[in-house]
Amino acid sequence: MNLKTAKNIGGIGAILTILSVVPAVGWVVSLIGFILVLIAIKTIADAVGKNKIFTDYIIAAVLNIVSSIMLAVGGIAAFLRLFRQGFGGFAAIGIAVLIIGWILSVVGGYFVKSSFDGINQATGEKNFKTAGLFIFIGSILQIIIVGFIVSFIGIIFEVIGFFSLPDALVKPTPEPEQAIPQEIPPQPPQSV
Repeated sequence: MNLKTAKNIGGIGAILTILSVVPAVGWVVSLIGFILVLIAIKTIADAVGKNKIFTDYIIAAVLNIVSSIMLAVGGIAAFLRLFRQGFGGFAAIGIAVLIIGWILSVVGGYFVKSSFDGINQATGEKNFKTAGLFIFIGSILQIIIVGFIVSFIGIIFEVIGFFSLPDALVKPTPEPEQAIPQEIPPQPPQSV
């Protein structure tokens, strides 16, 4: 695949991840979008020769999946325990799981930022740098709910970033070497 393909499937994939809020089918659409974004990022990493871009994104994905599971389980456990018997041992464990899930989400947000910073450096597309920053800040602010809005703004910048990628990378032309004047050593006189 080439950069033009990555541009299109990445943009479409990022849009599909936004649709995760659609009832019933949102998670399926979001999963398809995630896979498309993953393929696009792998293609970009290969095109620019920087595997760290893809590695960072994979680390972020794993951390965010684990974080999501922990947040769901911890939230349900804490919620049920609080309503049944008040704050007790099981509720404290649920809250601890929530906090650990949030920390994993923040670390995952950092790796998304790192991956998107790499795409920005390699392609010059600044929307990825902005997207990574918003997603990272959003992951930090998740704990006070505002973070989900900030992350959503980051995903919008991600969509813009994908669709703004060039169709091909322009390799910089090397500067022509300039001749540096050199002193010519004096020649000994020649005998006749």
